[in-house]
Amino acid sequence: MGIVRLRRPVPRAIEVREVPGVEEALATRDPVASARRILEILRGGEDRKEVVRSAALAAARRFAPALPPPHGLPALSAALDLARHAPDSALVVAQACALAASEWRAEPLEGAGHAITGDELHLAQSFRVAVRGGEVRDADAIFSGLLREGDERRLAGDALFELCAQDLAGEAHKLPFAVATWRLARSLGWLRGPVLMRPAVHLAAMPSQDLTEYGSAMREVGRARLDLELAARNVAPLDGVARNTFGIALGAGPDRLVADLIAGLKRGRAPAGYADLIAATAAERLIGEPKALEPALFAFAVRFVLGFSRTSTHTLAVLQAARLIASVHAPDPVSAVRVPDPAAGLADLDRAIEAGNPREAARLALGLVEATEPEAIVPHLVRQAALADAEDGHRLLYAAAAVEFVGVAPGAVLASLAAVLARAPASRAVAEAVSPSS
Repeated sequence: MGIVRLRRPVPRAIEVREVPGVEEALATRDPVASARRILEILRGGEDRKEVVRSAALAAARRFAPALPPPHGLPALSAALDLARHAPDSALVVAQACALAASEWRAEPLEGAGHAITGDELHLAQSFRVAVRGGEVRDADAIFSGLLREGDERRLAGDALFELCAQDLAGEAHKLPFAVATWRLARSLGWLRGPVLMRPAVHLAAMPSQDLTEYGSAMREVGRARLDLELAARNVAPLDGVARNTFGIALGAGPDRLVADLIAGLKRGRAPAGYADLIAATAAERLIGEPKALEPALFAFAVRFVLGFSRTSTHTLAVLQAARLIASVHAPDPVSAVRVPDPAAGLADLDRAIEAGNPREAARLALGLVEATEPEAIVPHLVRQAALADAEDGHRLLYAAAAVEFVGVAPGAVLASLAAVLARAPASRAVAEAVSPSS
């Protein structure tokens, strides 16, 4: 791969204590039994972050690469983000652990067992070659060499995010998964980073790769002579003209929208501004169209990547997100319900979600945004997300993304979150089993 391979064991300079009983709880493969045990551990005084760390390390060691991937690790990441907004933070963590338990497998995920070290720029390029060639063990060893215990390494993230943003195989799951696991490792202080990130590396290097849309975007960029290095440094905000042309192009389809974004980038408009607009559009479409969920999660992941660094290749991820969103059917718009009493409106929102009425739930959420502060609605919706069984983890993932984006587009994200929660199956087996009255 053009580098001198210096092999060293993956370092363990900082001792990590795994909380007793957490791995055993996940190994039961029983979501309810696992959640009960996790709640006992949390209510016995163990630190929430340390419980999540122990669960994440256990889930990473038993990860089964597939598309779509198991969502236990992203759900644990979301649980940490949501815990500070949740009336019952322990229940959020227990739901994520219950999902990890349901995905548990007997066979461990095989890792390289060593790290390949050398010049970091060469390592990053070799990692790209290994991933594209499906060389999982090489990719694992090289990525481990790019990481440092207790320290976030931007070059490693740039390389992983670039590869995952290009590859839309399996409904574009790779980038949201990589971002979620990176955020989890960051929240846990980058202790045992190679173990936590190994599932994302294995997923990126899977033989199932779809670079068709990436190739199309590159051709459009070349045809328009867009300087990606220059565009990555753009700072001009989106004005009314940019938003109007975006809306017109969105209605004309993916190709027209990508062309409009390229033209805007050439005029100096910031990629981050377009990423926010694309994410808000995704949330709007998700209100009435369930198929917008994966594109929306991809769009939110792109926002994170753009904030992570101004690497030129990340600008292409904005074009990928735009194409995905423009490919989703635009449903009929939803109007807000007038809410004279916010407390009564929140009770009505609960009933709409529990009755499985996504349209009414979205209308009530829009009305509540107009009647009260969006921050007052967030704990209510997070509570609903925690009450429902995690199942595939999407509700927790979207709840975490929506809470982070609420300051940018409160109406769209809270209405779409209410709709997502109302569409979910009504099973609350975990919450009912761990309630004090059970």
